[in-house]
Amino acid sequence: MNFGAVRFKVSCLKTLTAVEADPDRSNQHEFNGVKELKDLFGEKRFSASAMFSVRGSAVKCETGITWYDAREAHPSRTEHRLYFKTNVVMEQAEEGDNIVVGYDTNDRLNFVLLKKQAPDHVVHEAWARL
Repeated sequence: MNFGAVRFKVSCLKTLTAVEADPDRSNQHEFNGVKELKDLFGEKRFSASAMFSVRGSAVKCETGITWYDAREAHPSRTEHRLYFKTNVVMEQAEEGDNIVVGYDTNDRLNFVLLKKQAPDHVVHEAWARL
């Protein structure tokens, strides 16, 4: 069954750690703002609506995200973060799953969860530009 694959214009991917995926380990709902995410989003704070989905599944939802500098009051240090609201897709995330974050060909922000059980699953310990 085809659930409409997301066609990315620009994106990056990472394998989720326990802290990023397991609410019992952390309830942060955010990713560290590494270089690949800064390249995608820039330096300025913004909030937007994003589509979250699980590849190969009908599970999807639209929810809010915020890109921000947690140290914006500090003149010489930055610490960007990508915050996302609790949602049905990320509730299914497990340590070892991959997440792809990026803009599709219609400039819509997407988060696609790739389950580790997929036959083509590859581990990416750090964010990688696709």
